[in-house]
Amino acid sequence: MLRACISSTQKDWVSHLPAIEFAINLARNESTGYSPFFLNTGRMPRTMIWESPDPSEYTGVRVYAQKMKTTLLAAHDAILEARVKQTREANKHRRSSPFEVGDLVYLSSKN
Repeated sequence: MLRACISSTQKDWVSHLPAIEFAINLARNESTGYSPFFLNTGRMPRTMIWESPDPSEYTGVRVYAQKMKTTLLAAHDAILEARVKQTREANKHRRSSPFEVGDLVYLSSKN
C-alpha cells in the first residue's frame, strides 16, 4: 500500500505513514468483519470534517486536511487493488473438491 502512495522520488513516504496506518486500522477485515479500531476500542473513530463553512479560514489546516484526504483515498484504493490481486492469485491455486454429496468420509474425533 505504501508503494501506491509515495512519489516517484520516494522521498515522502514517512509523511504518509500516519494516514496509511489510519486507513489500515479503519478498514474492515474480511476475516473478522470488524476493523482493528472497533476491535480495540469498541467503536469507530469519528470521521474527519473535510469541508469548512469559510474556505479562507485556516487555510493551512484545509491544505493539510485535503492532503490527508487524498492520501487516505489513495491508501483505500491500494487496499482494494491488493485485495483483488490477492483473490485472483489465491483462486489460481484452488482445486475443486474431490468429494461429492453423499460420499462417505472419515472424520477425526481428536478435538
